[in-house]
Amino acid sequence: MNRLFMQTVDLGLLQELLAPHEPDMAFKWLELPEDESAQRDALFHLFRERGDEFPDVLLDALHSILTLSTPNGARALQEIADERGVRLAEEAEPAPADDRKRLTARHLALIAYLHHRDIFQRAVHRHAFFASSPLRLIGARKGVVPRHEDESAREAFKAACREYFARRYQGRICDVYWYPESTHINLLVEHGMNAVILPVEEGGRQTTRPVREITADAICFEPETGLIKVAARAKVERLKLVHLFAEHLLDDPDFFSGPKSDQLYHLAPIEKKGTTWKFENDWDDDLKSVKVVEIEIDEGQAGKGGRGGSPWSLRMTDTLNSVSRVERVCPDIDLSTLRVSGLKMRLRFEIDGERRDVTVAIKVPNTVSFRDHLLEARIFEHLRLNGFLMDDDPARLAAAAD
Repeated sequence: MNRLFMQTVDLGLLQELLAPHEPDMAFKWLELPEDESAQRDALFHLFRERGDEFPDVLLDALHSILTLSTPNGARALQEIADERGVRLAEEAEPAPADDRKRLTARHLALIAYLHHRDIFQRAVHRHAFFASSPLRLIGARKGVVPRHEDESAREAFKAACREYFARRYQGRICDVYWYPESTHINLLVEHGMNAVILPVEEGGRQTTRPVREITADAICFEPETGLIKVAARAKVERLKLVHLFAEHLLDDPDFFSGPKSDQLYHLAPIEKKGTTWKFENDWDDDLKSVKVVEIEIDEGQAGKGGRGGSPWSLRMTDTLNSVSRVERVCPDIDLSTLRVSGLKMRLRFEIDGERRDVTVAIKVPNTVSFRDHLLEARIFEHLRLNGFLMDDDPARLAAAAD
């Protein structure tokens, strides 16, 4: 519990959160000082000095609340609440200018935890989908019909995950949460990790306590395109989850094992057009500027990662346009005879009056990375419309090339 949280948290909501746990905390809210500033200071020292002794359920709640006490967390809470027709806070109208506690991310997180637990838990799970850049693979065919609504298939997938993670980590907990959407199937696999021994203080003595962390792996599958995304801590786990998903929910263990399953991205439009290439974004009024700040060039083989067999590589950086910089520095270079193996762009969005700068890095043939994953769908639509996503649709490829 950091001091900033305690200085700005709504005390009424915090009292409501702590009330069920007061007997286990050997603490009474009514014994706090009357002055608000003194109350906040006393609460901060209470958590700093005795927080490790508080009930695990309270500590878990605070951890989850802090996880969602960010701009991305607040947006996730608001979006889920809107989907369900729920108004999270009565303070949705503009708050007084001097009221800094209202409509902050932590205020919304507390409201959701206390009064709309289902929305809160859904937002925590959605956060797991955006927590890391996932492995992406393309399937053997498009338009596949998954078995995610078949209870026997779900149970078989869950049992296979439980067996795998029990064998890998000797844990006994494994649950699968399903969030199907109109175009995607989203699911989370929660499971235990390796146990660790932590030094703790109990009753004024230093001792140790075994702790087994629970983590959540995320899977998103798009039947129309055959694309799967899997986020897990280790690559071997990502690949195993892909295999289990294909085996139990697509009835084809090798669905994502084809020779071109990781051939997802290329930068052919830049290779063909060279310095005349322009990033097209007229359709998105929120995207105010795009700067190509880095480009990598070599003689590597198309579809290969790394150097791709090239004896050399060139990386050019520029704060405005690295493609044009290549021509100025190397006037005789012909990009149509080379491979553009990497690109880094800085996209500036303005959404609801807020500026959001997102750096997008592309490494052919299978890596796109950026941090603001709440904008993921929009960013990938920009990449698709600019011809950076590999596609077997000749008409779309021709349009991108033109």
